[in-house]
Amino acid sequence: MKRKIKIIRNAAQCLKCGDVVESKHVHDFCPCSCFVESKGASGIAVDGGHEYLRRCGDIKFIKELSETRPYTDEEMDEYNRHIEEYNKKYGHILRK
Repeated sequence: MKRKIKIIRNAAQCLKCGDVVESKHVHDFCPCSCFVESKGASGIAVDGGHEYLRRCGDIKFIKELSETRPYTDEEMDEYNRHIEEYNKKYGHILRK
C-alpha cells in the first residue's frame, strides 16, 4: 500500500513581492499581494490546508516552504479504519 504524506505546513513565498502565504484549512485559498488571477495569474497563491498542496500562478515566482512527512504506522492504521467504517456505513468504496 502506498504510504500517505502528512502535511505539516502548506506555505510558499512569492519571489515577486516577497509575501509568504500559508493555507491552514481545506479550500483556504491564500493569494499573495501581487496575485491577479485575471491577468494570467501574476504572483502566487496556495490552497488546501493540511489536506492537499495546490499552487496557482507563475511557477518561477514560487519558493516552496511546505513541510511534510510520511504517516506513521499508527496513523496509517487509523486512516484505514476510518475508510473501512465509511465504506460500511455509506456503502461507498473509498480507496486506501
